[in-house]
Amino acid sequence: MTLHLWSGTGMTQTKSKTEILSFTASIDDSIVEWFIKDKNEIIKRLTSKGFRKAAVMDRARELGLSEQFLKWCALGKPDVALRACLGCGERFLSVGVQNRLCPRCKNKSP
Repeated sequence: MTLHLWSGTGMTQTKSKTEILSFTASIDDSIVEWFIKDKNEIIKRLTSKGFRKAAVMDRARELGLSEQFLKWCALGKPDVALRACLGCGERFLSVGVQNRLCPRCKNKSP
């Protein structure tokens, strides 16, 4: 029997041990790619690896994958990816290769 705890993380607790599952850059990339293609498929894949569905959904929201954004993507199939901001180096949800500044850096006063 597996008891899932801490909805904001990928942490699970089993009878024999506690293991911490974390969202890596590779998993974040997969979440972005598959949420646009088939949201249910990535949830199925990650839950089979031990992540909680709620944790995957929370992570998708943290990455900027709102329902409105997903609907917008379905209309035009834009080039969506997690890219490193040229201003601060943080990864952010970018639409198109020309979008290289995160919202925080884009809104900074010169």
